[in-house]
Amino acid sequence: MKKNYNSYPYAPKNISNIIFVSGVIRSGKALVAQIIASLNGIEKVNVDFLMEQANFLTYIKNIKKETAVYFLRRAFSILDYNLRIGREINFRKNDFTSIYSFRNPKKYFTNLRTKEGDSVVKSLKKEKNIIPLLVHNGLLTTNFFDAFDNYKFIEMLRNPINTVFSWVNKDYGGEFYKSYRASILTLKYKKKIIPYFAIGWEKKYLKLNKYERIVEMFIRYENQKEKTLEQLSRKSKKNIFYLKLEDLHKNPFDILKKLEKILKKKRTKYTIKLLKKERLPRKIDLEEINIKKDLLKRKLSPTYFNKLLLLEKKYLKKTNA
Repeated sequence: MKKNYNSYPYAPKNISNIIFVSGVIRSGKALVAQIIASLNGIEKVNVDFLMEQANFLTYIKNIKKETAVYFLRRAFSILDYNLRIGREINFRKNDFTSIYSFRNPKKYFTNLRTKEGDSVVKSLKKEKNIIPLLVHNGLLTTNFFDAFDNYKFIEMLRNPINTVFSWVNKDYGGEFYKSYRASILTLKYKKKIIPYFAIGWEKKYLKLNKYERIVEMFIRYENQKEKTLEQLSRKSKKNIFYLKLEDLHKNPFDILKKLEKILKKKRTKYTIKLLKKERLPRKIDLEEINIKKDLLKRKLSPTYFNKLLLLEKKYLKKTNA
């Protein structure tokens, strides 16, 4: 017999400010997050794949929203606290979340000497740190907006031709989801391992070829984004900003100015070093895009290729905001 309780999972909202950097896989989130972390007064880049699972599980209606909100808040409070005392810090030199990819690694060595306890919470309340947090498909649900206060939300956009081609190279329409390394939510359907985006259209997913699966998943995320945006308040929408990866490649200093304005923070010497390291600005190779387009045309059915072209047309019309 099911028991009814008056209590429910609860965790307080965030103390530190959050800069969410969201978007589909391979949309340029890591690059933008590093640029943000290079600005003065902002912490290093962070990723928490387990936090993302709460969002994915809400999307497939496997957990209740209040459960997801609790999990997101609790996970972030742990991350926030641990950063301040130097716990669970990434020391792998080549990772973009590493302290060695941050403009001031010494900061986290200093944090290691901090005594843990309630005094840390008092410090967090006083300092009001700003933490960049990379999330995949953050606009799947309203969870992040329901869970947190004091945030900015940056949604990365990339030409769908480049995105789809990148997904193909990573085998995101094929066997990737069987990997032990996969951080995305996976489902089991008739002994097959498939991505959570295939929920409700599993049979269709298995019938499509790997190229068509990718286009269909991309379309479904774009459609879900629109549904999520319709549910958000005007106040929440004002905290969402869109950036195109191709614009960042072409005009990095224009995008940098926009980020400085949005976040009210200034570039540092490390920001300029980072742009040079990432070879920015870069020329957009239109011929390369056309080559990718021709290859995808041969692999996709006419119906799916036309859908892809419509996605690209919509992308090209959208401006940074």
